[in-house]
Amino acid sequence: MQTKLSHKLGQRLALTPQLTQSLKVLAMNCMELENYLEESVESNPMLEMDPNASAANETPNQERALEVAEREQWKEVGDDRWESMYSSSSRDSGGDGFSEREQTWQGELSLSESLHDQVNREPMPELEREVAHILIDSLDDDGYFRADPAEFAIEIADQIVTDAAVVEKVLEEVIQQLEPGGLGARDLTECLLLQLDTDQEIDTWVMRLLLHFSDLLHESDDLLAEKVDCSLEIIQQARMRMRRLDPFPGHGMRGDNNFYIRPEIIFRRNNDQEIEVDIPGTGWRGMRLNEQWKDHEWKGKDKEFMSQAMKEAKWLMHALDQRSETLLKVALCLAERQRAFLEFGVLGLKPLTLQDVAEDVGLHESTISRVTNGKYADTPIGLIELRRFFSAGLPTRGGGSISVYRVQQRVKALIESEPTAHPISDQAIADRLQAEGIEIARRTVAKYREQLGLPPSSQRRRAVKTR
Repeated sequence: MQTKLSHKLGQRLALTPQLTQSLKVLAMNCMELENYLEESVESNPMLEMDPNASAANETPNQERALEVAEREQWKEVGDDRWESMYSSSSRDSGGDGFSEREQTWQGELSLSESLHDQVNREPMPELEREVAHILIDSLDDDGYFRADPAEFAIEIADQIVTDAAVVEKVLEEVIQQLEPGGLGARDLTECLLLQLDTDQEIDTWVMRLLLHFSDLLHESDDLLAEKVDCSLEIIQQARMRMRRLDPFPGHGMRGDNNFYIRPEIIFRRNNDQEIEVDIPGTGWRGMRLNEQWKDHEWKGKDKEFMSQAMKEAKWLMHALDQRSETLLKVALCLAERQRAFLEFGVLGLKPLTLQDVAEDVGLHESTISRVTNGKYADTPIGLIELRRFFSAGLPTRGGGSISVYRVQQRVKALIESEPTAHPISDQAIADRLQAEGIEIARRTVAKYREQLGLPPSSQRRRAVKTR
């Protein structure tokens, strides 16, 4: 074997230190970035943070957000500032209030423990109490009961002998009556309905909308009021009431430790009911170049070190500006493309991919992925992970598209409305959706049905016969 040297001409992509740092900063969320900046200030003498500039930067945004939130809250529940002030002052008046609150938090029960405690305090036969405890442990992380009562009764036969009728009775009369409301629901609609009060007039309108007009909830208020045959004011009040319902009442079920997040983007309504976008992290607590050593003359190794430190400091400042600019571009695109989602929730979600946003803002798809991964936005409907703004879509006959979530809800509605003795097959569901203009195959229907936790038609037919 002969060893020799040779020249080869070629091209390859190399990441400069500046580009590497920009990508790293872009991919971080607020909490990670704040820790990274603190480490950078400690290790780089050419960087400093001005706490006064930070306070001036953040206060207007926070005050404006609080003002909007308080205005919405007063519309919904009234102005109780005096009661809140006196109750908070009375709690904090004696002793070390912080220590008392700290002890309260440490002794706080998890949601699962609270549910078991509620069941133990309710009078009921021991058989139903045992079934209730088992049902609580079987709820998923969102607080839903996803199993079939008959199959569930068979699964727990080694723990307790019961049947589907008892399981369903305990689920509806015990579990679904516990606090918080909405627990033990079998689907999203039932979860929301369980949180409503039939004695309240506006809640009856919300029930009607959820049960009979769910497909129209993403439409405008005027069109929905015309279809429902009610006033525009009732529709607006009903939407406000729906925003206060919790679609995931089981969060905290397992007693997991809390983790804290800070929104990267704030979407809010202005007085004209338009969606405004704000990037609260702009300025990053007064991060700036340290002017202390600007005119100082360095020699030897100190000069080399300070020169490199200045380069890295300028790279970081540029990376922060670029991050804020990219976030703003993506936020404006999301506000335009998913306006219905920001107003009406998941029912207004439209098909949107990373590639669509990348083409709109003129960036690469991988950059959009870094911007949205692990980051959250504060919206009129709550704190939402940015990736929730994206949804795959299915083509429709008219050349448009429809989000996968809406198709899944349609599949679920068809199965729930099927004749009990004659369950419809996946092929029949696909034919029905195709007749409605949605291009979908049988295997896609089967995949969505499995994702919803619904059994195939053969199992549903057998379950009816066993009853």
